Amino acid sequence: MSGRETMDEQWSRAPRYWDARPAMEPQEQADGNGSGAGPGSRPDTGPTAWTPAPPPSSARPYPRFEPPLAPGSQRFPGPPPCGPPARVGSAVAALVGAILTLAFPIVFLVIGEPLLFLLMNIPGIAFGVMGLTKIADPAEVERHIGYTWACTLTYVALVVIIVSLMFAPAGTA
Repeated sequence: MSGRETMDEQWSRAPRYWDARPAMEPQEQADGNGSGAGPGSRPDTGPTAWTPAPPPSSARPYPRFEPPLAPGSQRFPGPPPCGPPARVGSAVAALVGAILTLAFPIVFLVIGEPLLFLLMNIPGIAFGVMGLTKIADPAEVERHIGYTWACTLTYVALVVIIVSLMFAPAGTA
């Protein structure tokens, strides 16, 4: 071993994907062409008679150019979404419905029932806000939409019962 040998000449390296040669045709194997075995050359780096097949007519003839990435950045598979995530509209509608129930306490205050002014749909509004804060998890958004509508409908049913008792004739209640 002389002092001028490189590390590649001293130890054989594991073959990598881009170093692999395509399988030779039977005629090339019989002729010995394309073996690349010559004095001082490694068998996996020699010239071959292999040429790549032309791309199908539907494929693009050249790969798409993509500029190199800056260090520490990553390439995303496609353009970012152009709208809000799924079910955000339903969550907003549920929250708006819960907020509209604040009209009932105002009506109670106007008709002279200050105690009923305290009856508000606070759980429905809270669930509506929580549904909009968890848009990364669709299951949580769905769950909070359901909770919001359940609280809102229960609140409206309670208000209907209270109003019907308030305006019922004195002898039937």
